[in-house]
Amino acid sequence: MSRATAKRQRFPLGASLMLDQLEVDPYPHLRRLQEKEPISWVEGVGMWFVTRRADVVRVLKDPATFGTDSDRSPIRDIFGSHMLSTDGDERVRYKSRCMPSFTANRVRQTENAAIEMVANDLVDSFAGDGSVDLRVAFAGPLAFQGMAHVMGIPPNDDKRFRGWYEIFTNALANFSGDPAVRRQGSAAASEFRSYVGQCLSGSIAIPEGSLLAELVAQTSGRLSNEEILSNALIILFGGLETTESVILNTLWALLTHPDQFDEVRQNPSLLAPAIEETLRWEPAVQSCTRYVRVATGFHGVDLEQNEIVQCMLGAANRDPSFFADPDRFDIHRINAAEHVSFGVGTHFCLGAPLARLEAEIGLRVLLSRLPDFKLISGREDTPRGYEFRKPPRLHVRWTRP
Repeated sequence: MSRATAKRQRFPLGASLMLDQLEVDPYPHLRRLQEKEPISWVEGVGMWFVTRRADVVRVLKDPATFGTDSDRSPIRDIFGSHMLSTDGDERVRYKSRCMPSFTANRVRQTENAAIEMVANDLVDSFAGDGSVDLRVAFAGPLAFQGMAHVMGIPPNDDKRFRGWYEIFTNALANFSGDPAVRRQGSAAASEFRSYVGQCLSGSIAIPEGSLLAELVAQTSGRLSNEEILSNALIILFGGLETTESVILNTLWALLTHPDQFDEVRQNPSLLAPAIEETLRWEPAVQSCTRYVRVATGFHGVDLEQNEIVQCMLGAANRDPSFFADPDRFDIHRINAAEHVSFGVGTHFCLGAPLARLEAEIGLRVLLSRLPDFKLISGREDTPRGYEFRKPPRLHVRWTRP
């Protein structure tokens, strides 16, 4: 019997699972894997899915066995060698140079006022209209302006970056290996590198105190320009994807749970726990990819060197052995912040403090400026995506002043 046939017989749920089943509502499918095949070979994508929280944490905390550095990595193929596609000393060198710009204290001190100003300006642009798509008019622009301010990118290039961002999203979710999608991603990455190269050369001015300015000015252990480009690329993409999605998913969760939304409206201090519960319940990024560095046994399953393991964060966040009544959205959940949506271990998300801050400030401004906004009925605004997950649009209306 061939190994492929043996896998198919041993993991029938994984053998029958298709990506389009995870696109709309992944959680029932992932729960079945969690219960019956917690480590399962998903034949449609040629990867192992790990769905229980304890197993996900174990994999992510063991870079010696499960690494990110692989020639098969889409994130390395598109963006190059950077802090998320390397392990060991190289990862430490990349991340340590960028970390000071993203600590919780630093972003609150340097970004708080800027984020609040941008959020108010965005609301000013549509407050008199009575209705709007919050993804296009608010969440997307706020995420970009926040990252642009931190990195030192001119804020008036929003449309160009949004185009690159959409291409990168498709390229990094290209589990089927579509060559056309890969070519588009590579071309967009090349354009981005050229743009940031102009920033590094001085052709495009970068403000003092920004991430790019500080990386260029470093003397001891300075990253090369190529290393700065690759790390800037993944930081920008991660910042846009995570922040926009956290804002949209939190809004959608609250709008579809009106009793809890009323609590938040009356008590804005509940915004922070509402964001944490959203990160658990509907994470922006659904998985973390790892590559088996050395053949190993894992709960009785033999994993061969170079095989791909997908740690399913969305499933881990709804593991009933850790989170009571996990499919229920509950802003008062005591252990909501123990989600794994920003990863675990050495590759924990660099931009988590900034994403949380932008979401909290942005939502607070929105609630104060448009206190009675609600979903427009009949629109298909539910979150979608098997890898990057958020509402494709979020149409709301309110009483015009």
